[in-house]
Amino acid sequence: MPIRRLTQALAAFVLASRVLAADPPPEFAEVYRLLDERCIECHTADDPESNLVLETYEGILKGGESGKCIEPGKSAESLLIKYVRGEVVKEGKKKIMPPGKREKLSPEEVQMLARWIDAGAKPGAALVKKELNVPKVAPKVPVRASINAVAFSAAAKLIAVGRYQVVELLDLATHAVVRKLEGHKGAVNALAFSPDGATLFAAGGENSVAGEIKLWRVADGTAVRTIEGHRDTIYALALSPDGKLLASGSYDQQIKLWNTETGAEVKTLRGHNGAVFGLAFRPDGKILASASADRTVKLWDVATGQRRDTFSQPTKEQVAIAWSSDGKRVASAGFDNRIRVWEVSPDAKETTNPLLIARYAHEQPITRLVWSGENLATASQDGTIKLWEAAAIKERALIQKQPDWPSAIALAADVLAQGQDIESPEGGEV
Repeated sequence: MPIRRLTQALAAFVLASRVLAADPPPEFAEVYRLLDERCIECHTADDPESNLVLETYEGILKGGESGKCIEPGKSAESLLIKYVRGEVVKEGKKKIMPPGKREKLSPEEVQMLARWIDAGAKPGAALVKKELNVPKVAPKVPVRASINAVAFSAAAKLIAVGRYQVVELLDLATHAVVRKLEGHKGAVNALAFSPDGATLFAAGGENSVAGEIKLWRVADGTAVRTIEGHRDTIYALALSPDGKLLASGSYDQQIKLWNTETGAEVKTLRGHNGAVFGLAFRPDGKILASASADRTVKLWDVATGQRRDTFSQPTKEQVAIAWSSDGKRVASAGFDNRIRVWEVSPDAKETTNPLLIARYAHEQPITRLVWSGENLATASQDGTIKLWEAAAIKERALIQKQPDWPSAIALAADVLAQGQDIESPEGGEV
């Protein structure tokens, strides 16, 4: 009887081994998604740490300063596996990647990388986007048509209002809805008019699925194109002064630059460890500033995509960023209730951009900040909007308390001078 049981156990083991062996290895697309989420921000082709580029399949095979990154067919001998497992010791200390407080790979994720390497580390087929099927649930009460973004065009004499799945174009003089631009995925979180007011970019997307930018022709409401590329919802847009580049910032922690004429992606800027909530081009178009949930503000060289400087003085998430009209100062604001202003040198290199002002501005987190000429405006979760004299960040006026969080503001010189409040016909103050 014992021999029979032993024989049965061995047969079951062999059968299980065959089943496991038949289980296909992961595709490179799955491996790349994992590397993109955890590793690539430090190992881009433009600025790779340790000269290790994980942004391309060729870079993964080549390796970096420490040698080859992977040994196809030999995961136990591959540096990539040793680093993510914490098996590398340098100067008496274990090295584990990703470093610091960043989320480490789970045992299942490490095993997935190992299986891919053991199967030969092949590039495989291109990533195929999966469609998300979400059941439609009808609301039992009317849905609030909240405003998520506002943009003003002096050339078009229009105000664009971003809501859930729709953008309204309001006539500046009559405040009437001129046109509705429909068909967006999710909430429209960011808007940007072209310099001539002829076109409008509107961005949003589906959480944890994909970001989306739609380009509209303002005159007749024609959808020109849809731009996709982010892996999560887009929260920030900025158009270069010449109108040739569009920058987008997403919850996926990435910034992308797009050719506005073709919609083609120009480059991806990686370096933030949190969602990108604010973007602004310097008036000369050479430097892009970004505000992030990682509590930093970063300056980027637009031509090369390289980081020029990182401002780490903020103590909480930063959600808004704006430049002075002369491009010599940049201001940010966020969840630490403060406005900060830095002086920025022409080349924006590190150590040349001192902090000038850190002003406590609101009782609760600041949600929006805009800068126009000598005027700066902030909106806060405390329900207030404040106007500031920009040079010294001196409070000029307090707008009456709003019924809810002011989620979007824009400054227009002629409206500001007249002190007008504009109300959308469908509710919500603009």
